[in-house]
Amino acid sequence: MRNNQGWLSLNPTLDNRGVSLLKNRMARRVLEQALRAGRADEDKLPDTFTKVEVVKEVRVDDYAKGVFSLQFNFDSTLLAVGFNAGGIKIHDTKTGEETSVLRPCRHGGFPIMCLRFHPKVPHILFACDAEGHIYQYNLQDGTSSHVITEAGNEINAMDFSVDGYNFATAGRDLSVRIYDTKTLRLDKTFEGYGSGSFFKGSQDMECGNTMRVYALKFIPENEFTFITAGWDNHLKIWDTRRNDGMVRQIPGPHVCGDSIDIKGKTVLAGSWRANHALEEYNYFNEKQKPKEIPFPNKNGAFLYCAQYCENNVVLAGGSGTNSVEAIETSTGRHIGGVKMSRTVQALDCANGGRVFAVGGADDMFKLCSMK
Repeated sequence: MRNNQGWLSLNPTLDNRGVSLLKNRMARRVLEQALRAGRADEDKLPDTFTKVEVVKEVRVDDYAKGVFSLQFNFDSTLLAVGFNAGGIKIHDTKTGEETSVLRPCRHGGFPIMCLRFHPKVPHILFACDAEGHIYQYNLQDGTSSHVITEAGNEINAMDFSVDGYNFATAGRDLSVRIYDTKTLRLDKTFEGYGSGSFFKGSQDMECGNTMRVYALKFIPENEFTFITAGWDNHLKIWDTRRNDGMVRQIPGPHVCGDSIDIKGKTVLAGSWRANHALEEYNYFNEKQKPKEIPFPNKNGAFLYCAQYCENNVVLAGGSGTNSVEAIETSTGRHIGGVKMSRTVQALDCANGGRVFAVGGADDMFKLCSMK
C-alpha cells in the first residue's frame, strides 16, 4: 500500500489544503500549486497575462557549448541548467547567480538531455545524458552518484509518475524503461519495434516506438499512463500495467525535443516543422482533429520545446524564430516573446507561468516573467 506521509514531512510549508491535493494526485503542476497555497505572501495570479518580460540574462562559459535542458525546483527558487558539454549548474532564480556546480563541463562531454526534480524528495535532482547515464544529485549536502546506465542508449526524455513511485526513460534505442524510484531497479522494458520497420505501415507501429523518442510525460491524473513522442510522427499512449505497454497512438506531431505537455484530456505538442507546428490533441480520441495554436513566425516555427502555463497560455520555442513565444490558446492572442540570437533548445516555466527560463545555442540563458 502506498503511503505518502513519510515524505510530506519534508515539505513544512504545505498547509492542509496542499497536503490534501498531494494525497490525491502528485503531479508537478499540482505540487507547485500546493506549495504556493502554503505561502501567505504569494501574489495572486492575474486573471489574464498581458506581457512578457526578461528579468535576467545569465552568461554561460563558451566551453559549455550552450544549454540543452532547464528545470525549476518545485517552489521556483532554484533553476537547474544542463549544458551541451555535460555540465550541470544550479542558479538562484531571483538573482541569476550560480549557487553550485553539480557537474563540471568537460571537453567531449555528452549533453544533459533531461533534468527532473524528485517529486517525493524535492532536493534530489535526476539528470540524464546522451551517453545513456542517469545521475542523482542531493542539493542539500552536495553529494552525487551515477545510479543507472542504459548501455548503448541516448536518454532524451525522462518523467516521474504522478505519485512519484516510478519514472520512465526513452531515447535513441526506441525502448521505454520503467524504474522503481525508491530502489532504482528496472521494473519493465517496452522494447521498440525498430527503425527498419518504419515504412511497413501503421499496424506495425502499434508494436512500439519506431524512431527516436524525444519527449515523455506522465498523465497528471493517472500514475500508470504516459505519452511519448519523437521522430515517428505519432503520440503514443502507454499503460505500465500492460505487458505490451502501448494502448493506442495518435498520428501527427514530429517531435524533436521536450515539446509535449498534458493538461486534462489535452496534449500540447510542438513539432519541428515550418507550419502547423503547435497543436493540441485529445489523447482519449485519436480520430479527433487537432486544434492548431497559431505560432507567430515568418520563416517557419521548427519547435524544440513547448509547455502549458495557467490562464490558458502556452510557451513554445525553437529554431525557426530563435525565440520563445507566449500564446493564449483560447483566442490565439500573442502575448509576447523572448528573442535569442540562436536556436532555442530548452524551456521551463514555474509558478503558473509567471516565471520561466529560456536557453539554447547562445552563450546565455534568460530568466523571464509573464504578468
